[in-house]
Amino acid sequence: MKALLLLGGFGTRMRPFTITKPKALLPLINIPFITYQFELLRINGIDEVILSVGYKGEEFKEIMKIGKKMGLKTYISYEKKVLGTAGGIKNAEKFLKGKEPFFIFNGDILANFNLEKILNFHREKNAYITICMVKVNDPSSYGLIVTDDEMKITKFIEKPKQEDIITDTINAGVYVFQPEVLDEIPKGIEVSVEKEIFPSILEKGKDMYGYIHYGYWLDVGTIEKYKKANFDLIDGKIELLYKKTDVNIEKPINSFIDDNVSVDGKLIIDENVSILENSSFKGKVIIGKNSFINKNVIIENSIIMEDVIVGENSFIKDSIIGNSVIIKNNCEIYNSSIGDKSFITQFSKISQ
Repeated sequence: MKALLLLGGFGTRMRPFTITKPKALLPLINIPFITYQFELLRINGIDEVILSVGYKGEEFKEIMKIGKKMGLKTYISYEKKVLGTAGGIKNAEKFLKGKEPFFIFNGDILANFNLEKILNFHREKNAYITICMVKVNDPSSYGLIVTDDEMKITKFIEKPKQEDIITDTINAGVYVFQPEVLDEIPKGIEVSVEKEIFPSILEKGKDMYGYIHYGYWLDVGTIEKYKKANFDLIDGKIELLYKKTDVNIEKPINSFIDDNVSVDGKLIIDENVSILENSSFKGKVIIGKNSFINKNVIIENSIIMEDVIVGENSFIKDSIIGNSVIIKNNCEIYNSSIGDKSFITQFSKISQ
């Protein structure tokens, strides 16, 4: 079974972190985001994965290595120019041709889909396309999908006004396509599958169905949603690779935490991390490998990536600190996103 991951976006809403690294490699509890998506595919019996990439495409060799380690056959479909979601699918046509349906995933999604159930639904309905959907409390900022009693799609509503909201089901970013759908997409131009191809196919009267997913689902498209994804994993709202534990400190053997460090909440650290005396951690804190936390530091509800140095008497709250950042002594950082390789001089105060 094959799956295509759409990873060609620029990740603009995740800047500054996506300036130096594609979103797929940003860590969720110190494990690259893409690894969670690969794990979902692997446990659902998908063994061939095509990566549709463009921006920072050279970085995806690392992603292919991750897939290979997990026993997946991975291929790259490279976009030389921006092609949009449908254009990216068409660009990968040579990998997807055949007689069997295939899955397509938006690269922003963290979820615990039951892909076997979705595929069975697709086959039972003899669908041309199946779109996985989720219910949301406020659908006003999403495109809506309207279905009949048989779950056949009857209408798409993009950017609905309040009076247009007649359903709470939205596109969850996972599709099953019959291979013939590829013929519906023009080649070599920028096309949106959501805004152009889907409405066009519906207008032609072809059978499109919606399958509702009731499990965990998150569009990890913004800084806040990225932070939420990390913290949801800690809370056990989704179990995929990481399993919730009751201990308040999770650390490997080769990391050091001084005996006079206090943790009121959950602290997760990666390899070769050192935390010196009288530092304290509140809420949920994740620290990446090779980082150094000096003495008398307070960190609360924050994510610290790899190779970070935090100076004495510094305070970090509700923030994300990128890779290879140096924060000198006596700094205060609140509700901020600090990009890779930043240098924060002593006594700096940063707040968004």
